[in-house]
Amino acid sequence: MTEGARTAGPIVGAVEAGQPAPTVRTTYLDDGPTVVSECWEGAHSISVGVWVGVGSRDEPVADAGASHFLEHLMFKGTERRSARSIAELVDGTGGEMNAATGKESTAFYTRLPADSQDMAVDLLGDVLCGPALRAADVETERRVILEELHLQEDDPADVVASLLDEALFPDHGLGREVLGTRESVEALERDGIAAFHDRWYRSPNLVLAAAGVVDHDRLAEQVAAAFAGRGGGEVPERSAPVELPCSNRGLQRPTESVHIAWGWRSFHRHDPRRRALGLGVYVLGGGLSSRLFQAVREDRGLAYNVFAGAHLYSDVGALGVHAATEPGRADELRQVVEAEVAAVAEHGITTDELEIARRGFEGARLMGLEDSGSRMIRLGNGQSLYGRVESLDEFVASLRAIRLDEVNAVLAEALAPAATVAVVGPAV
Repeated sequence: MTEGARTAGPIVGAVEAGQPAPTVRTTYLDDGPTVVSECWEGAHSISVGVWVGVGSRDEPVADAGASHFLEHLMFKGTERRSARSIAELVDGTGGEMNAATGKESTAFYTRLPADSQDMAVDLLGDVLCGPALRAADVETERRVILEELHLQEDDPADVVASLLDEALFPDHGLGREVLGTRESVEALERDGIAAFHDRWYRSPNLVLAAAGVVDHDRLAEQVAAAFAGRGGGEVPERSAPVELPCSNRGLQRPTESVHIAWGWRSFHRHDPRRRALGLGVYVLGGGLSSRLFQAVREDRGLAYNVFAGAHLYSDVGALGVHAATEPGRADELRQVVEAEVAAVAEHGITTDELEIARRGFEGARLMGLEDSGSRMIRLGNGQSLYGRVESLDEFVASLRAIRLDEVNAVLAEALAPAATVAVVGPAV
């Protein structure tokens, strides 16, 4: 067992007078998950989550949707508890328990009253290590997930986002929908899902994060005991996306609006330019003062909402812009968005815009300290995605060190190629 620790530093919000600054501690168990915690004296809740390093990109084509399917089944009962008893246990505290599946990770988390550390670890360990995975539950959740797919297919904003992913990452897991397809969900069987769990839900692939009134030493001992059955085993390697040509996608639907998404392939999340890119994309379409929001909505009333964002994965990334408008104004929307993107790529952003974005990033991070759940997410994401939790001082210092020319250079490189475009609407 090895350990590292550091205080959060002086840039800390939501700490009552007279209380010590929260301390982040990390323990690397010899045969268990990595444990990272932040003790926040005075918190009224404790949030504990487990990050599993597997998502939809890691699934073979035939098993598309397995990560999400397994996430559903984990709440259907364990060898020790029924699904109802799990629900009653959490409801009886006024807390919550949930999970989320992404392209590269699956997270299970609970938020409970401050004195519930023992219960949180025991419950998560039980759910992750001993799921019942009954055949009858597989059939029940199959129907639930098929309904979830129905809802997603009825939402043109979700459909256009999926089309863009498919266009940017053809023939790869990053280009597939997290839920899978109707065909793959109908074909998944209990034994295959159980094998998927056994293959990926191993201690070397798990990070447990906790924030609130945490006793870290006891937490590490509890985690070692609760996850004792998941030690050892090799975690499968990921396959990187092949550089295939991107092609535009269109889907004709009798929708009231035309939904358009523009995308560009980009670099991965470990690239040192990632924060400069984040600031630049925020100026382009991340807030109410952004170039796109002002040009599209405020100046022309073309759309209710327009936004830009970056999704940076372990070995590749993508930038995207999304907007929707009435069919008769779709061409105008495309012209305005593409003109704003071209202007940012060619001329960059201004010093004032960079400063607004920088302050926005700092403020959002500080406001995220106001509840144990946000703190837990920061810990879990930092440790699972980057191998360490960045202190708040480090975060702020990195933002303040970014120069305008760095932001403009990365925007020029990222947005210079022609965009890949996906469209969903009555005429495409």
